[in-house]
Amino acid sequence: MSERPGPIVFGRPLMPRQQDLEQLLGPVFGSAQLTNGGALHDRLEAALRQDLGGHVSLVSSGTMALMLALRLGNLARGGEVITPPLSFAASVQAIDWCGFRPVFADVEPAFGTLCPLAVETAITPRSVAILAVHFQGIACDVAALEDIARRHGLWLVFDAAQAPDIELSGRNICLSGDASALSLHATKLLSTAEGGAVVLREAGLAPKLAQLRNFGLDGGQMTGPGINAKMSDLHAAFGLAVLPRVAQERAARRQLRRWYDAGFAGMPGASVLPPRPGSSESHLYYTLVMPSEQRDATIASLQADDILPRAPFPLLCGPGTMFEGAVVHSSRARAVAQTLAGHYLSLPLYGAMGRAGVDRVVKAVRRVLG
Repeated sequence: MSERPGPIVFGRPLMPRQQDLEQLLGPVFGSAQLTNGGALHDRLEAALRQDLGGHVSLVSSGTMALMLALRLGNLARGGEVITPPLSFAASVQAIDWCGFRPVFADVEPAFGTLCPLAVETAITPRSVAILAVHFQGIACDVAALEDIARRHGLWLVFDAAQAPDIELSGRNICLSGDASALSLHATKLLSTAEGGAVVLREAGLAPKLAQLRNFGLDGGQMTGPGINAKMSDLHAAFGLAVLPRVAQERAARRQLRRWYDAGFAGMPGASVLPPRPGSSESHLYYTLVMPSEQRDATIASLQADDILPRAPFPLLCGPGTMFEGAVVHSSRARAVAQTLAGHYLSLPLYGAMGRAGVDRVVKAVRRVLG
C-alpha cells in the first residue's frame, strides 16, 4: 500500500540556511545594537536600493509602509482616499488609521486592478489621494493613474505587497507614483519574517520619511508627526540571509508557472488571471478565474487531496463589513468587483512543491473543470 503524499499548503516561507543566519547575527551579539538603524538594517536597505533602483526605507510591516506612504503626502485629515474594494484588509485599514476616509472605486474586469474610469468618477472636492493595489501580482494601469493624480493634484500611493518583483516597461513597479509600499512578511518572496518597506522614486522625501518612522524626532526633538515604525537588526538579518536564495526560488516558481500553464491548456470553465501587457509575471501568485459555483467545487476537490488553495479576497466594503458604502463605478449597471470577488482562486506556488506537486494540483482542479 503506497503512502499518502503530504499536504501541499498555499505558500511556504523561503527560509535561510541556519548557518548563514547565525553568521550574520554574530556581530549583533557583540555590539548589542538590536534596532535604531544597526549595521544589518543598513546593509539590507542598501541591497534593496541597488536592486530596485530607488530609495528604500525599511519599516516594521507592510501595513506600516502603507501608513507612512500616505502620511508622506501631508494630506488634510479627514480627506477621501480612493482605493479598490478588492485587496487584503491592510490596504483600507492603513487609510482608516491615518484618519482618512476610504472611497471604493471599481476594478477592471480583465485584471482586477483599480479602474481609472471609476477613479475619475469617484473624485470629489474632498479627494486627497489614490491608493491603488497591484492585485494578485497584476500591475495597475500605472500610466493612467499617474495622469489622473497629476491632473487632479492627488497624492498617489501604490500597494505593491502583492507584486514585489514585477517589472513594468523595464523598471521595477515600485518606482511608480509618489510612493510604493512593500511587504516583507513571511508569505512574500523576500521575507524578514515580519517587515515592510517604503519605496520612493526620488530621495527628496527620504529625510521626512526617516522622521516619520522614528517618532517624528529631529535631533532628539519631536518636531512633527511620527510613530515607531523601525525594523530591528534581527529582522534585517533574516532578510539578508534569505536574499541570496531569492533568485533560485524565483527561477523555480517561473518553471512551476510553465508546468501549470501546460497542465491547464485547453481546460474549459476557467482561465488564468493574465499579466498586464508590458509587465512581467508574478512570482507570488498563480490565480485562476472561474464562476463562484465552480470555485467552491474546485476548492473542495483540492482539499480532498490535502491541497490548500486561497480564495482572494472578500470585498472590503458592503453589508457586514467595516465600511458599508457602495462601490463607485463608471458606466456599468453594477460594480464589476461585486462579481469578481467570488471568481478568483490562487493555487500553491513555491519551489519546494516541484513538478509532482503541480501535477497533483492540476489533477484535482481538472476533476471539477474537465
